[in-house]
Amino acid sequence: MYKLATKYTLLGLRHDHDTNSMMLKPITGVPQDFHSETAATDWALSNHDEMRHHPDFVVMPVHHMVLTWDPEDEPPIR
Repeated sequence: MYKLATKYTLLGLRHDHDTNSMMLKPITGVPQDFHSETAATDWALSNHDEMRHHPDFVVMPVHHMVLTWDPEDEPPIR
């Protein structure tokens, strides 16, 4: 069975001088994903060195399709 698991990531909001607009950019040093939006925000607020160039950031949901197995999903063997 497949299950949709939501993880979260941090992206920095930076001004792009070429297009004169704001862009979301990856932040170096940030873990790949977080289990909750709160965990991502807490990490950003407690890691000043990694976030110093990204005072404005966004927590984005990232969906992962994962394969799960639950014995209750299987029909009984007769």
